[in-house]
Amino acid sequence: MFAFERQIKMTEPTAPENNDIPEGFALFSPPEGFANLVGPLYIALKDDMPTLGFRVEERHCNPAMICHGGMMMTVMDMAVGVGVVHSSGTKQFVPSVNLSFDFLKPAPLGAWLESKIDFTEPRRSMGFAAGYLVGPEGPVMRANGICKIPSKDSKTFKTNMKARIVDMAD
Repeated sequence: MFAFERQIKMTEPTAPENNDIPEGFALFSPPEGFANLVGPLYIALKDDMPTLGFRVEERHCNPAMICHGGMMMTVMDMAVGVGVVHSSGTKQFVPSVNLSFDFLKPAPLGAWLESKIDFTEPRRSMGFAAGYLVGPEGPVMRANGICKIPSKDSKTFKTNMKARIVDMAD
């Protein structure tokens, strides 16, 4: 039977048996929005950089039962933004304006994946970041991103992101 011939069952997501969360991580739970739909996601402060992580569940997988590329891109989009917020000191949401991704290897069901942002360069109105999504056997994705750093008086992106990140990572 081909993958596209399988019937899709509307059931609760199935968590892998090993759903241990590494020490130091806390639930990343923005009060609203898209991040709450793809989680659960977790956050920790590692090497003075916020790190996002998650355990690959069945609902995060494609028909080959490996982590869906869209899920990995979503997490790294958020990790790039969180890295720019942290390194720039802004308190506002920083929307992505450009992202590029390279898929390096599959991430299996049950794997713990976490971001590793190893370069950030905040400028006056743009922030640049690069890093990896890393699994138990090394990097599974490489990401580069550019985020808009809004002006302090911007009403469009007004929110205290810095406080949210610090509160969740502590």
